[in-house]
Amino acid sequence: MPFPRPRKADLPRHHAASRSNAALVALLLIVLAPAAPARARGVGQPVWPQFQGGPGHPGALGGAPAPPYRQAWAFHVPQGALSGAVIVGSVAITVGEGAVVGIDIGTGEQVWQLVRNGGPLSMPAVGTVGAKQVLVFLDESESLGTSMVAVDLSSMRERWRVPLGAVTRSGVTVDGANAYAADADGTVYAVSLDTGTLLWTTDTIGRVEGPLAVADGNVYVVARDAGQQRVQVVALDPQTGDPRWEFSPRVGAATASVPAAGNGLVIIGAADRLIRGLGADGGTEHWTSLALSLFSPVSGAALDGGTLVIADASGGVYRLDPSNGHELWDNQLNDLVVRSSPVVTGTTVLVGLNDGRLVALDVGTGHLIWQNRPTPGLIGSIALSPDAVVAVKGGSTPGLVAFIHDPEGSLTDVASPTEIDLGKLFGNFAVAFVGSVVVLYAPFRLVARRSPSPDDEGDESGEDESEGDDDDEDGAEA
Repeated sequence: MPFPRPRKADLPRHHAASRSNAALVALLLIVLAPAAPARARGVGQPVWPQFQGGPGHPGALGGAPAPPYRQAWAFHVPQGALSGAVIVGSVAITVGEGAVVGIDIGTGEQVWQLVRNGGPLSMPAVGTVGAKQVLVFLDESESLGTSMVAVDLSSMRERWRVPLGAVTRSGVTVDGANAYAADADGTVYAVSLDTGTLLWTTDTIGRVEGPLAVADGNVYVVARDAGQQRVQVVALDPQTGDPRWEFSPRVGAATASVPAAGNGLVIIGAADRLIRGLGADGGTEHWTSLALSLFSPVSGAALDGGTLVIADASGGVYRLDPSNGHELWDNQLNDLVVRSSPVVTGTTVLVGLNDGRLVALDVGTGHLIWQNRPTPGLIGSIALSPDAVVAVKGGSTPGLVAFIHDPEGSLTDVASPTEIDLGKLFGNFAVAFVGSVVVLYAPFRLVARRSPSPDDEGDESGEDESEGDDDDEDGAEA
C-alpha cells in the first residue's frame, strides 16, 4: 500500500516533530519484518556510525574479523544501488533510492525499512541524544525538495526534517550535538541533532561531493569549482560556521579526496597526485608526498593515531608517517579504487577494487595477504563490525556484501610489484649477464672459425684450387 504524499505547504521548515508533521511521520513509518527481535530494530550502541567510522574519518576498528575471509551473504533491493553502510548494534543501515534499510548482520536479512523519496545516494550517520540513537540521512523529491531527516531508532519515528537549498551528495557527518552536510552549490549546513534547529549555513566555492570531517575543534570541507579548476579546503568554526582558514592546491588540482582529520592534521589527496598534510591550526602545508595517480573525490584516507593509509584512483595504496609524510610502503594493486576508502583492523588494511576484489594488506609491510576472486561490480565503501566486514557491491545486481573470517582459508604473502627484491634482482642480473655472454660469444666464435688466418693467406702448399675458392667465399660471407 503506497504511503500518502503530503503537500509541500504542510512541511515544517526546521523544528522538532509535532502535531503539524504527522503526515511526515506517516511517510517514514517502519515496515517491520514479522516477529523481528528488538535488537534488529537498530537499538544498540553505534559500532560504525558514519563514513570511515567517525567524525574525523579514522577508518579503523579493532576487533573486526581478520583475514582470510569468506562471503557470508549478499543483499539486494529491487530499486538498485545502495549507499555505504553504518552499523548500530547488529544492524547495518544503508540508503537506497526509495528506502532506508536495516539489515541483520548475522543473516543478511532485511529487518526494517523506511520510506525515502529519492535523491542521490549518500552516507547516513548515527548520533546519540540522551540514551537514544538518532539516524540522519538525506532525502529529495520534486514536491518536498532536498531535506536532512532524522529518525529515532528506538521508536522508528521521524524526529525532524530540515529543508536544504540544493541537491546534496555529501552525506551526513555527526559530531556530538550537531549534524553537518553540504550541497552542490557549496552551502554547508549545521543542524542540532536533538531539535532539528538550523544552527548556521556557510558558503564555499562550489560542489561538495563527500562527507565533511570534524576534528580538533574544526569542521573541514573540501569543495571544488569545476569552472575555475580549483579545489578549496576550508576549516569552519563548528559553533558559528565562520571560516578559520582556507587552502587551495596549485592550479591544475581540480579534484581532491574526502578529508581525514585528527591529531592536528588534515589529510587530502589531490588531482596533482600530491598527498598533503595540512596543519589544523592554520592550514599550513606541513608536508607533501607524491603518489602515482590522482584521487577519487568520494574516497578518503584512514587516519588513526600514528597510522595513515590512503589509496589513489589507480589502485596505489600508501602508508605514510603522518608526522612528516615519509612513505613507509606502497602497493600498486593495478585496478581502480573509485568508491572505496582504506580501513584498518588490527594488523590488516582492507580496500575495495573496481574489479570486485576485497584486498587485505599487511599494515606493517604492505604485502598482499588475502584477496577474493574478481567478480562483476566494484567493491565500494567498507564498514567494520566485530561480526563482519560489510561493503558496497556494484554491478548489475548492486547492494551490500558481508565477509566473515574463514578458519579454513589461507593467507599469502605477496610484495607490491614496485618493491625491490635485491636477491631476485641480482639473480636476474646474473642470468641476463650469462645469457648475454652466450649470445654474443657464439656469433664471434663462428666468425673466427670462418675467417682465414694470416698463415692461411700466405700458404703456397698447392692445395686443390676449388677448395681455396670455397675458403674465399666463406671469408666474404663472414
